[in-house]
Amino acid sequence: MREVNRLAVIGIGGALGALSRAGVSNLLGSPNVELTDGNAVFPWATMGVNILGALLIGILAIALAGEALGYRRPFLITGFLGGFTTFSALALEVGDLVDQDLWFTAFIYLSVTVGAGLLAVRAGMLLARKAVRP
Repeated sequence: MREVNRLAVIGIGGALGALSRAGVSNLLGSPNVELTDGNAVFPWATMGVNILGALLIGILAIALAGEALGYRRPFLITGFLGGFTTFSALALEVGDLVDQDLWFTAFIYLSVTVGAGLLAVRAGMLLARKAVRP
C-alpha cells in the first residue's frame, strides 16, 4: 500500500508542477510549446523554469537528504519539479530553432540552459548546506 501512496503523491506533485510551468509560460507570453510557423521566439519561459527548477532541486536534495521514508521528497523533487522542468520542451524548441536555420540561437539556448542549470544545482546545494550548517 505504501508504494501506491508514494505514486499518488508523485502524480499530484507532477500535476501541480506542470500547471505551474504552464502558468509561467502564460505569464511570459509563450503559452504553448509547439513548432512555430517560422516566426521564431526565444524560449525564455522554458529556459527560466529549467534553471529555476535546477536551483530548487539542488536546495531540496540537501534539505530533504535525510528523508528516506517520507512523502515530501517524492512530492517535491520527483513530482513537482519533474512536472515543472522540461527537457522534452527544450529539445523541441532547439529543434524548432534549427528547422528555422537559427543555429546560433539554438546553440546559445541549449548551452545557456544546460550550463546555467548545472551551476544552479550547485548553487542550490551550497545555499542549502549553508542554511543547514550556520
